[in-house]
Amino acid sequence: MIHGWYTRLATLVSFSIAIILCMLSPIYHNQYCVHDLRMIPFVLGILYGGPYTGLALLAVLLVSRTMMYSWSIVAFVIYVVIFLMTVFGMKWFKFDRLSSRKKIIFSVFLFTIHSIVAALIAKAMTVFVIDESYLINFILLPSLGMLILTYICETLLKQIQIKQALVKIEKMEVLAQLAASISHEVKNPLTVIKGFLRLLHQENLPIGKKEQYLTIASSELNRAEDIINDYLTFARPDPEQVEDIAIAEQLHKLADMVEPLSNQQSVLVHKDIQEAMIVGNTRNFQQAFLNIIKNAIESMPKGGTLTIHSMVQKGGVTITITDTGTGMTPLQQARLGEPYFSTKEKGTGLGLMVSYRIIEAMRGVITVESRVGKGTSFQIIFPMDQRKNPSFN
Repeated sequence: MIHGWYTRLATLVSFSIAIILCMLSPIYHNQYCVHDLRMIPFVLGILYGGPYTGLALLAVLLVSRTMMYSWSIVAFVIYVVIFLMTVFGMKWFKFDRLSSRKKIIFSVFLFTIHSIVAALIAKAMTVFVIDESYLINFILLPSLGMLILTYICETLLKQIQIKQALVKIEKMEVLAQLAASISHEVKNPLTVIKGFLRLLHQENLPIGKKEQYLTIASSELNRAEDIINDYLTFARPDPEQVEDIAIAEQLHKLADMVEPLSNQQSVLVHKDIQEAMIVGNTRNFQQAFLNIIKNAIESMPKGGTLTIHSMVQKGGVTITITDTGTGMTPLQQARLGEPYFSTKEKGTGLGLMVSYRIIEAMRGVITVESRVGKGTSFQIIFPMDQRKNPSFN
């Protein structure tokens, strides 16, 4: 059954037009009657639209027939009987229980019974003669048309159902990605905070170091809060705040953030950073590179070297993050940035996906080179802010 008043109205209008067009294009006529394919849209409209739609189609059929050929009691009886038979037959024509194949067979069988009953009524009430031409044009050809049109209707309905199911699946996928992304992004600052809190338990820790660790932990809490707020306002995003980003300052800050994790993994961090200014969002910049740097450190479970390098060239700034970790295959490199793809056992791939999107939004270009057992190098090129770097104009 078709649900929704607007869907029923569209069904009524379309099948009414089909009935009138069929009556305007007869396929066979003799001295007793004119034959056309009006019964096909009439029966289909009842089966797919329901009894109320069918009742409206019955009225359209009777009015149209009267206007074209004058009133006929025989036609009235035939249409009413076919309407009642079709409504009764709808009990077996349940779309949720019958397969498309069975629906097609049932509709053709029901339509054939209609044609036979209509012929018997006409013969009983008039001097109507059932000849070979009548059998071909009123029973065989319309039944074949009913077969084709029911198949088309079932195919269209199935496509609509598949599309609706895909929309639901996509919505659930978006919700799952959103939930996993929130968990992943909030976990980054919490990991940094946890590391610095562990460092605060060290004996004989200088007061200056304690204050530094507490300051960084506090800033990471604020960053976690900002991330949560971003997702809470996802439906009504504010315009992104664009500002000047000091590359050297931010990369040094990121190196300090990952210090507890690098110490835990026995990773030596080497920095070779040149000062430059780019335009973007500072918090997004930190988020993108923290994901890349953290992944690089985690790829070296037995220790290694992490190199953070930035180089200023005319028109652009190149930032390179290189590790000596496990590396990746070409197939794994090709899938970087996809959701739910990760080389880590419990990774979601969402962190790197976010990094890719942020870098692309800042007009950056990211390339990856990796060899299994040798390590990985992420190279990101940003356009420079020429106003803040006049020496490179």
